[in-house]
Amino acid sequence: MRTVRPSPQWQDSLIRLENGQRVVVDAEETWSPDLRNQIAWCGADGVYNLPADSGYLLPGANVGALVARIGDNGPILAVGSRCDFIADRAGILHLAMNENPSFNNQAGKIVAQIIVFSQP
Repeated sequence: MRTVRPSPQWQDSLIRLENGQRVVVDAEETWSPDLRNQIAWCGADGVYNLPADSGYLLPGANVGALVARIGDNGPILAVGSRCDFIADRAGILHLAMNENPSFNNQAGKIVAQIIVFSQP
C-alpha cells in the first residue's frame, strides 16, 4: 500500500520493477486537483470528462487522475483507479496526480495497493 499526495511532483513508491514484470494497481479514496475557480473532489480516475491540456503531466488524461512512470524518464501511464500493465523497462515506480506543475492548491490523498508479480 502506498499513499500518494495530491501533487504533480513525482513520488518514489520504493518499488523496483524489472522489465516484463506484471503490475496491478488498485487505488481508493479521494483528492482534489487545483481547478483555480472551483473545487472538485474525485477519485484516482480524475475529474470525469475533463481532459488535461498540454500544461499537465499527461495531456489528454483526466485532470486529477493517478499517473505513473517507471524510472526518472519513462513514459507516463494513466493508472486511474485500476490498472494492470507490464513494465516496459526496469526502474523505480513513481506516482503523481495528473496536474499542472505550476498549480499548488490540491487536497486529499489516494491510497494505492500495488501488486508486483514475480517473473516466471
